[in-house]
Amino acid sequence: MSIAICRGIILVCGLSALLGLPGRALSQSRSPSLPKSHRHIGVSKSVVGVPIPTFSMAETSLEAGIKKENPITDRSRKYDAFTVSGTRLFVAERRSGKIFEIRGLPLEWRPFSDLIWASDQILMFDRWSQPHYGVHYEVNVKSRRLVTSVPFPDKFYLRQQRPKRKNNRRS
Repeated sequence: MSIAICRGIILVCGLSALLGLPGRALSQSRSPSLPKSHRHIGVSKSVVGVPIPTFSMAETSLEAGIKKENPITDRSRKYDAFTVSGTRLFVAERRSGKIFEIRGLPLEWRPFSDLIWASDQILMFDRWSQPHYGVHYEVNVKSRRLVTSVPFPDKFYLRQQRPKRKNNRRS
């Protein structure tokens, strides 16, 4: 092996060690990054959410002619998710034709937003309790359980909470 190649390998390994990256992270990502709409400040996979004992995914049927809003389909095309009137959230199994309504989440009068599939089984969405404060949810639709429920503020709210900096300039 030539000296130039050895130096290149050492440089790459050193940089990945300094950045805390595993060796394969430089060539490919293990999983796709979160969609921009769900990159909330303070919300990460390591955060343990608040348990919601009233959460359920109840099998239901839809009235004829009901308007489905914000429809999305997972990548493997097994599930569809959609809202009705903004405040009701449904998941449909495409093979069986069964429809489940997500129930028991707080603030039932507030609309759901930013529906997206994080994977073939994980549905992510938000529900805002006020203009600058919301709750991020992740539901495993296959096991029908709530995975994550984490409150978060938006950037505007966080900026308002910072202490004002005093100008220490002398005249």
